[in-house]
Amino acid sequence: MKAAQLVGLREIVVGEVPDPELGPYDVRIAVGGVGLCGSDASVFSGRWNTPSLPWIMGHEAFGTVEAVGERISVARVGEIVVVEPNLVCFECEQCRRGRTSACLRRQSVGMNRPGALAEWLVVPSRFAWPVQGAAPADLVCVEPLTVAEAALRRLGAPPPDSVLVIGSGPQGLLMCDALLRRGISVDVHDIKADRVAFAGELGARALDTDAIERRFHLIVDTVGSPSSTELALSRLEIGGTLLVLGLDDRSFELTAQLLVRRQLVLRGSLTYDHPGDFQRTVELVQAGSLSPGRIVTDEYSLDDAQIAFERAAETRGKTWIRVR
Repeated sequence: MKAAQLVGLREIVVGEVPDPELGPYDVRIAVGGVGLCGSDASVFSGRWNTPSLPWIMGHEAFGTVEAVGERISVARVGEIVVVEPNLVCFECEQCRRGRTSACLRRQSVGMNRPGALAEWLVVPSRFAWPVQGAAPADLVCVEPLTVAEAALRRLGAPPPDSVLVIGSGPQGLLMCDALLRRGISVDVHDIKADRVAFAGELGARALDTDAIERRFHLIVDTVGSPSSTELALSRLEIGGTLLVLGLDDRSFELTAQLLVRRQLVLRGSLTYDHPGDFQRTVELVQAGSLSPGRIVTDEYSLDDAQIAFERAAETRGKTWIRVR
């Protein structure tokens, strides 16, 4: 099959690779397209080490079920599906607790398991979710939207009336969309003015950095860098919550004195928990209740995967690669 493979630092080659093997509980998907996100950028730039090279990247995939394993009903052939790319064991302590996002043996498509930027992708059938009637741009957003929805679910209470979102890359834009859909006023901050402007087109407003007295009861940091976290802590109201989605590995400064005296709550949220989180997002998209694809601005062919990755970090919205 044809696939886009990372062969070195920031270097992708499109060529022929062996077809994936189909197990008894698997489905083989004719990939239609794949969205790009920050995790993919980390692989491309070398911040995330792949198990080997060359390496097939990509995980935000959709396509059509073309074949099924011997233990799966042939009725699934022909289904249009989105892929839940975090494959969990269902057996470890975290899985038994229902926190599959922390599975000790998790395999993630495109990260530690060969990715989706290929003509075919094989995954266990339970991780291929049927969706009918949605546009390709919506389908490539289902997985990252689930990340945002799961983070809000984990708060344990409805968000306050006004929220600050730090970072307006694709994940930040989808968080803005999820909050705005709930009728919440959203301020957004990003170092790139065009991304802030695009968030404004969705209904958010740019944070007034001069109004330093303004505080928020909830701040969502989709970046997780020392500077973004410092900004968030400076803008949290007493008793406020900082919800972090970004996976920056650099440390930031936080004293127990600040945490205790201002009675802050710090909350990290990693991906989502199977099956409930993904199922809820799929149902919303299936019902036509939301259109996350409005954040998609750039489309490339599989042959142009190199260009897509090079430009993704600079576009104001989300990039996807059409495979078929």
